[in-house]
Amino acid sequence: MKKFEFHLDALITVIVVFVLAIGFILYQRHQFSIVMQENIDLTWEVETLKVDFELKSRLLDRCEKIKQIAQDRKAD
Repeated sequence: MKKFEFHLDALITVIVVFVLAIGFILYQRHQFSIVMQENIDLTWEVETLKVDFELKSRLLDRCEKIKQIAQDRKAD
């Protein structure tokens, strides 16, 4: 019958690998949360810019129509 031998170096290696793996997972989670927040911020910024562009485009169209009406009245 084989006798069970306790290998301290193997146990330390397993513990170190386990701790490093947990640390790496936590680091990745932190990086993911930063990137996700950047994504949310940029999405909001894009939507804000789209709305702002649409409003300014409509305002420009309205100003051009008013200018055209004023020029038509001046020509008459």
